Amino acid sequence: MLIRTGECTRCGECCRTVHITVVRDVTLRQHGNLEELKRYLEYRGIRVVGEDAEANALFYAIDVPCSQLTLDNRCRVHNTPGQPLLCHRYPTGPDDIEECGYRFEPEKFAGLPGLGNGK
Repeated sequence: MLIRTGECTRCGECCRTVHITVVRDVTLRQHGNLEELKRYLEYRGIRVVGEDAEANALFYAIDVPCSQLTLDNRCRVHNTPGQPLLCHRYPTGPDDIEECGYRFEPEKFAGLPGLGNGK
Protein backbone atom coordinates (compact mmCIF):
# COMPACT_ATOMS: atom_id res chain seq x y z
CA MET A 1 0.00 0.00 0.00
CA LEU A 2 1.21 3.51 -0.81
CA ILE A 3 0.98 6.47 1.56
CA ARG A 4 0.64 10.02 0.25
CA THR A 5 3.22 12.48 1.59
CA GLY A 6 4.02 16.10 0.82
CA GLU A 7 1.67 18.97 0.24
CA CYS A 8 0.00 20.92 -2.52
CA THR A 9 2.35 23.37 -4.26
CA ARG A 10 -0.55 25.02 -6.10
CA CYS A 11 0.89 24.10 -9.48
CA GLY A 12 -2.69 23.82 -10.79
CA GLU A 13 -1.89 20.90 -13.09
CA CYS A 14 -4.44 18.57 -11.49
CA CYS A 15 -7.14 21.18 -12.12
CA ARG A 16 -6.41 21.62 -15.82
CA THR A 17 -7.13 18.07 -16.94
CA VAL A 18 -10.14 15.79 -16.50
CA HIS A 19 -9.16 12.14 -15.94
CA ILE A 20 -11.68 9.44 -16.78
CA THR A 21 -11.53 5.67 -16.27
CA VAL A 22 -13.57 3.47 -18.61
CA VAL A 23 -14.27 -0.25 -18.95
CA ARG A 24 -11.58 -1.56 -21.30
CA ASP A 25 -13.21 -4.61 -22.92
CA VAL A 26 -16.52 -2.87 -23.66
CA THR A 27 -14.78 0.18 -25.14
CA LEU A 28 -12.41 -1.85 -27.31
CA ARG A 29 -15.30 -3.98 -28.53
CA GLN A 30 -17.16 -0.81 -29.59
CA HIS A 31 -14.14 0.58 -31.47
CA GLY A 32 -12.54 -2.61 -32.77
CA ASN A 33 -9.05 -2.04 -31.36
CA LEU A 34 -6.96 0.39 -29.33
CA GLU A 35 -5.51 2.24 -32.33
CA GLU A 36 -8.99 2.93 -33.74
CA LEU A 37 -10.17 4.13 -30.32
CA LYS A 38 -7.17 6.46 -29.98
CA ARG A 39 -7.82 7.95 -33.43
CA TYR A 40 -11.52 8.49 -32.64
CA LEU A 41 -10.78 10.16 -29.30
CA GLU A 42 -7.87 12.25 -30.62
CA TYR A 43 -10.24 13.99 -33.04
CA ARG A 44 -12.22 15.10 -29.98
CA GLY A 45 -9.28 16.26 -27.86
CA ILE A 46 -9.26 13.17 -25.64
CA ARG A 47 -6.08 11.17 -24.98
CA VAL A 48 -5.73 7.55 -23.90
CA VAL A 49 -3.03 7.92 -21.25
CA GLY A 50 -2.87 4.39 -19.92
CA GLU A 51 -4.48 1.03 -19.47
CA ASP A 52 -4.67 -1.72 -16.90
CA ALA A 53 -5.70 -4.91 -18.65
CA GLU A 54 -5.83 -6.84 -15.37
CA ALA A 55 -8.30 -4.32 -13.90
CA ASN A 56 -10.12 -4.06 -17.27
CA ALA A 57 -9.59 -0.29 -17.36
CA LEU A 58 -8.53 2.39 -19.83
CA PHE A 59 -7.54 5.86 -18.67
CA TYR A 60 -8.42 9.02 -20.61
CA ALA A 61 -7.29 12.62 -20.16
CA ILE A 62 -9.07 15.70 -21.48
CA ASP A 63 -7.47 19.13 -21.23
CA VAL A 64 -10.37 21.08 -19.76
CA PRO A 65 -9.51 23.46 -16.92
CA CYS A 66 -11.77 23.62 -13.89
CA SER A 67 -13.99 26.69 -13.81
CA GLN A 68 -13.09 27.17 -10.13
CA LEU A 69 -9.32 27.50 -10.76
CA THR A 70 -8.11 31.10 -10.50
CA LEU A 71 -5.25 32.65 -12.48
CA ASP A 72 -2.92 32.20 -9.49
CA ASN A 73 -3.80 28.46 -9.29
CA ARG A 74 -6.07 28.73 -6.29
CA CYS A 75 -9.36 26.91 -5.99
CA ARG A 76 -12.39 29.09 -5.33
CA VAL A 77 -14.15 26.22 -3.51
CA HIS A 78 -11.18 24.64 -1.67
CA ASN A 79 -12.22 23.48 1.82
CA THR A 80 -15.85 24.52 1.30
CA PRO A 81 -18.97 22.35 0.97
CA GLY A 82 -18.82 23.08 -2.78
CA GLN A 83 -15.50 21.27 -3.27
CA PRO A 84 -16.06 17.93 -5.02
CA LEU A 85 -14.98 14.88 -3.00
CA LEU A 86 -12.65 13.74 -5.78
CA CYS A 87 -10.79 17.06 -5.62
CA HIS A 88 -10.44 16.74 -1.86
CA ARG A 89 -8.94 13.25 -2.19
CA TYR A 90 -6.73 13.96 -5.22
CA PRO A 91 -4.19 12.61 -5.86
CA THR A 92 -5.02 9.10 -4.72
CA GLY A 93 -2.03 7.54 -6.46
CA PRO A 94 1.10 8.44 -8.36
CA ASP A 95 0.68 10.37 -11.57
CA ASP A 96 3.09 11.98 -14.00
CA ILE A 97 2.72 15.59 -12.83
CA GLU A 98 6.29 16.56 -11.94
CA GLU A 99 5.22 19.91 -10.45
CA CYS A 100 2.95 18.21 -7.91
CA GLY A 101 4.20 18.38 -4.32
CA TYR A 102 2.62 15.06 -3.38
CA ARG A 103 4.64 11.85 -3.46
CA PHE A 104 3.73 8.26 -2.69
CA GLU A 105 5.85 5.97 -0.57
CA PRO A 106 5.38 2.37 0.52
CA GLU A 107 3.62 2.09 3.88
CA LYS A 108 5.96 0.99 6.65
CA PHE A 109 4.67 -1.57 9.12
CA ALA A 110 6.76 -0.90 12.22
CA GLY A 111 7.21 -3.82 14.55
CA LEU A 112 6.05 -6.53 12.16
CA PRO A 113 8.80 -8.99 11.20
CA GLY A 114 9.74 -8.76 7.52
CA LEU A 115 7.62 -5.67 6.87
CA GLY A 116 8.76 -2.06 6.76
CA ASN A 117 10.95 -1.22 9.75
CA GLY A 118 10.26 -4.51 11.49
CA LYS A 119 13.19 -6.94 11.78
